[in-house]
Amino acid sequence: MLMFEQEKIQELTSRQQEILSLLRQGFTNPEICKALNISLNTVKVHLTNIYKILEVTNRTEAVFSDDSPENEDQPKKGRKEVSNCKDVNVVFLSNVPEQTKAHSLYLSIIEAIHQYHIFRITDGSEKYTKPSFLIEASTAPNSNDALHISIKIGKSHEILWATNVKTDSDEISVLAQKSAILLFRNMLLASAKLNYTSRSPIPYWWYASAYSYAKLENRSEESFEISKKMLTPLATDSTYNEFAFYTLATSYYIAIFENWGNVQDNVKELGEFARKAMYNAPYSFYSQMIMAMFNISIGNKSEAIAYLKQVIEANPQFVIARTILTQIYMLTGQDKLAMELIDDNMRCIPESALQPTFQAKTFILLLQGKFDECKNFAKQILLFNPKAMAIRLCIIACCNIKGETAESEEHRKQLYTYTPNITKKDVEWMLKGIDEQKKVFLWNCLQNVFTEN
Repeated sequence: MLMFEQEKIQELTSRQQEILSLLRQGFTNPEICKALNISLNTVKVHLTNIYKILEVTNRTEAVFSDDSPENEDQPKKGRKEVSNCKDVNVVFLSNVPEQTKAHSLYLSIIEAIHQYHIFRITDGSEKYTKPSFLIEASTAPNSNDALHISIKIGKSHEILWATNVKTDSDEISVLAQKSAILLFRNMLLASAKLNYTSRSPIPYWWYASAYSYAKLENRSEESFEISKKMLTPLATDSTYNEFAFYTLATSYYIAIFENWGNVQDNVKELGEFARKAMYNAPYSFYSQMIMAMFNISIGNKSEAIAYLKQVIEANPQFVIARTILTQIYMLTGQDKLAMELIDDNMRCIPESALQPTFQAKTFILLLQGKFDECKNFAKQILLFNPKAMAIRLCIIACCNIKGETAESEEHRKQLYTYTPNITKKDVEWMLKGIDEQKKVFLWNCLQNVFTEN
């Protein structure tokens, strides 16, 4: 821990240090009252003073501000089993030789995971910490050129996901960012598949957020209802949870643009989320992300761009922020900025998470009238993902514009092979938000998609 952080901790009274230690174990305010036999108002006063001394604004920031060992004088009656803990405990174990590129990459990945400001990260040495996730890192025998990473949940021996990262394939910071994105996504998806019980190694707020996140990827109105049902109680709880709140706000943002339910009511609700987020955690990039989504929903794209830039600066591996900013640049005619961001995304984001970026680049090339370049790029994507509906629609449009009828018809047949239930609404969604004149032109280029087979 840095010297100035040590000085801050030493400024805390013994009671404040006890409360901070309980915070780090996931205790709520009422639970702290019970553990220390003090009133709720006293807890709140202590928390206010702790935040001021540590120069933070909320309990999450306070938790991450201190990496010191637990106070050994803490009353044992205050300790809790991890099943009731509010933290997502990520334990990193390394068998990587120091003074190697692989070890530098390993440390950079831990730093990148920290940037999500969700996880409590340890090396497994803390006596009372049990892992929500165990991330193990090693190198191949007689080789320090590749880092092997695997994820396990809780104390399970089952490997949920694993990969090898070659340290000579890119600069360390980029490799760490890509690895962190993959780790984060796979921890989310693994949590969503879990049959959650009170004994599960992850807290309920993380499970509910992960489950909602996975369901929302399917883009169905049912997923919106599931998200509301699971996350609304967490969002209205006395303990503010940034990630659960952000996930619920994201579900409303998606609902607005998918026309699920009453759009005006959803915009109003998203505005209320933005207000609460900025009140509870004004410097959090999750709050800034909610503000960006709300500003987009009311048409204030310039304000949204400013917030999205702040989010990406705070956490460069926040894929959703990068995707939405690319879309906003496209919709506001800032093609150059969009392409620059797309190129950066393709450099810094793993290929498995690049689908929105590929679609954006293909669409920009189409709008720019670079039909041959658009076709060539789209065909490369279809080699790896032939089911990509939007990509194939772009090729069909290019073929129709160029008068290549036979090729257009071949891609139309392939489109219906992979997406037999495609409707005009899907195309309308793809063209949503672009200049009206361009929209009419492109829509006319896609009319043959819906002719009788």
